[in-house]
Amino acid sequence: MDRRADPKVRQAVDNIQGRFLERVAVRLENGLTEQELAEELIIEAFALTDASYGFVLRLSSDQQFQLDAVVSDKEGRLTPVQDSLSNRLPDELMQDVIATHKPAFSNDAANNMTVNLPDGHPPIHSFAVCPLVERTKVKAILLIANFKRPFDIHLMGRLQSTMNALIRIHINSIINRGMHQVVDAVGQINQQVVNLLKASFDSVITLNDQHKILSFNPASEQLFNIRTFDVLGSSMTLFIRKETLDEIQARHAGFNANSESQYTQPYRFEYVPAHNADGRTFLVKLAAFFSHDKGQRVCTLVLREQRDTAQPQTALPDDLLQYNALTSLIPVSILKLNQNWQCEFANEAWCELTGRSIEQNLDKGWIEALHVDDQPNLLVNMGRALLHGRRYCEILKLKSSSGEFVDVGVKATSLGDENNPQSSTLVVITEITDQQQAAQQLKQLANHDTLTGLPNRTRFLEHLESSLEERGPNEIVALLFIDLDGFKAVNDTLGHDAGDELLQQVARRIKHTVRENDTVARLGGDEFSVTLTTLEKGKHAGIVAKAITNGIKEPFILKAEEVYVSASIGIAVSQGPVSDNSSTNALIKQADIALYQAKLSGRSRFIFFTAELDQAQRDRSVLITSLRKAVDRQDFELYYQPQLLIREQQLLGFEALLRWPQSLGEHISPADFIDVLEDTGLIGELGEWAIGQACSQHRIWLDRGLIGPAATMSVNVSARQLGMPNFADSVAAVLQNQSMRPDSLILEITESALVQTFETNIINDIRSLGVQISLDDFGTGYSSLAYLSQLPVDHLKIDRSFIADIVRYPHAVTVVKSIIALANTLGIRVIAEGVEDGSVLPLLEKEGCEGYQGYFYSQPLPSQLMTVKLQHMETVRLSHYANFIDLDDSLAG
Repeated sequence: MDRRADPKVRQAVDNIQGRFLERVAVRLENGLTEQELAEELIIEAFALTDASYGFVLRLSSDQQFQLDAVVSDKEGRLTPVQDSLSNRLPDELMQDVIATHKPAFSNDAANNMTVNLPDGHPPIHSFAVCPLVERTKVKAILLIANFKRPFDIHLMGRLQSTMNALIRIHINSIINRGMHQVVDAVGQINQQVVNLLKASFDSVITLNDQHKILSFNPASEQLFNIRTFDVLGSSMTLFIRKETLDEIQARHAGFNANSESQYTQPYRFEYVPAHNADGRTFLVKLAAFFSHDKGQRVCTLVLREQRDTAQPQTALPDDLLQYNALTSLIPVSILKLNQNWQCEFANEAWCELTGRSIEQNLDKGWIEALHVDDQPNLLVNMGRALLHGRRYCEILKLKSSSGEFVDVGVKATSLGDENNPQSSTLVVITEITDQQQAAQQLKQLANHDTLTGLPNRTRFLEHLESSLEERGPNEIVALLFIDLDGFKAVNDTLGHDAGDELLQQVARRIKHTVRENDTVARLGGDEFSVTLTTLEKGKHAGIVAKAITNGIKEPFILKAEEVYVSASIGIAVSQGPVSDNSSTNALIKQADIALYQAKLSGRSRFIFFTAELDQAQRDRSVLITSLRKAVDRQDFELYYQPQLLIREQQLLGFEALLRWPQSLGEHISPADFIDVLEDTGLIGELGEWAIGQACSQHRIWLDRGLIGPAATMSVNVSARQLGMPNFADSVAAVLQNQSMRPDSLILEITESALVQTFETNIINDIRSLGVQISLDDFGTGYSSLAYLSQLPVDHLKIDRSFIADIVRYPHAVTVVKSIIALANTLGIRVIAEGVEDGSVLPLLEKEGCEGYQGYFYSQPLPSQLMTVKLQHMETVRLSHYANFIDLDDSLAG
């Protein structure tokens, strides 16, 4: 399996490639030596594994090792080491690595030690071996040793992927360097391109001063029967005797990098002995010319096999030899035709495309490569276009070298002069089958979701519009908007790859549920749609929706685990003709409104759009607009409800409650707008204001002596607030601005909000400030006493519903006793809220409940009225409730 398919491995390898390129980019451009490359590979392996010793063994042609480089990490410093190798023949382990192309590792070096270690190696306790492969052959072996932790299969996959990637970078740099030097050597294309077409199909090779091969064209591959990747960086002496290459260098001894000429006139050699990779010896005709690039001298060889030694071929003109090098590098097929449409020249790209030799293309043989149906029209249409001074352009069928017909783009232009405009013609042929397939793929990508293969939002809109336009007067179209419930939890717990697999399985289940003529689309994220056409009755859409919800309720298997999610569905139904696109938009809006209501109604259900839902949505929009204005103007007000010790009836502190005053003196209940504040994100700004206002009021009462330092201020906080960036920092800023002791502030959080943020550090960040956490409305959320021990809270508030039930239902007493007993055991202080009847206080006190709040003592009051009430209240001066003791006041008393 390709380890690069793992996103983590792919990201790690990409990062290493970027670092490698950044570090050695300049040296790559000028060419790394084999030793330099080996040292760089060892350094990258160290960075990935924290190993401390490594070396590279290069495999010679006689299958023996030579030591390329040794690097040792001593006290955090990488040091190249001069060393020698005694055992050059690969041992059994190395032979396995070379034969299988697979890495190996051992964390027990004593039993698996390789004998191919440098003489001066340190003690080895663990090692890993990676083959360094160029194309299909193992060229060298990398060994790193003494990793601080054990090697494992995952680390080896990353290491091998990294080495492969860095080798590819090195090879690509050689190719790019060779191509650049060839282009510089032959100069830029100009009007003499006509002469280029008279050149023949030759081998073109570029060399550096050490006879190392920089570029190797396809004709060279055929001539010497070897692949380009297997010879790049090797010596040309593999094919031509060193004496001949030295003679070529001697002929040009006077050339240097300071020459004013960019390239020289070619030097020609005939009947030069050469041999290919199989050992076959033959004679070649050779021409060489030199160029320089950035101070480096480059030699370009043009070679042609001389089969008939009795009649040597006529030497090519100088300019053709230079342009011939460029011809072989052109990636499109080129033909030169005379005025009788006879082929005088065909480049190698055309021969490769058609599988026809140069001889088979001469005269009118080239036209036989075209489909028989296209042959008659080609010459007629081409002649007509060129006669009228136009370029010819057409798409035709051509029989490729594989025997299959492919689409090609054929372009032609006249190369003649004014006296004879059709004396010769240049024809350029480009295979466009891949382009057409790419166009089809682009169309697929543009209209379909890449993950599920379903139509995407763009295609969904087109199909819905056409479905509405093409239906009959009484035909019904229904639109279902589907949103998954619980999808985020799957992503967060099992990872995004599991989330992607879940979306694919959901797509398949929905498709299997609906009819073939119905259209399922993925709109984005975990949102899907179904367009139902040709329905007899609108209510039948509910049958489909129920089947979908039931199907998605069934467990999904992800990473060998059962996973459960559900679906909420909104349905909009349309009947009758459609006059414009507004009806399409209206249907989408209706389905969206119905989906929103399905979510609010408890999820895992479907709801049809109605006029009442529409009105509710309009009312909500008005409410949102009013809230935005109110937040901007700070139209809100805080009311304060006192909290008291049950036994002493002393003031413990306050709960600050948000109120939204209206023009007629009334207030809108927070229950009617808190959820809107959270949905719109306004809760963040308003919540920060509420904390600041409450702490400011606490400071005013404290400075006036109306409360003691032990009195606390409680403020409600939502899950949306806790999830906002820098929430803890904003709380810390408020405490500092008001010079307020952190433990005087209590943030009240509901069970559900606390559970949502349990996996984050936000609660710990808040508690580290010294601020206390109170679990609000306990018993109305997860309602698990066992779960209470896991929650990081200082206080617990028993919900008003349990307090009200004490008088009416005997079993409620048992529940309240259990909550208080467990909280006291865990060291969590308890306060009862919603106390309206004083008769419950003795029971609460007996069971260990410390405090209470409710209408029995006082309803929530605005700051002015609470200030008056505080003048007649006794405030607590010594209390563990606020986590500190007011020693000064207690001693003074």
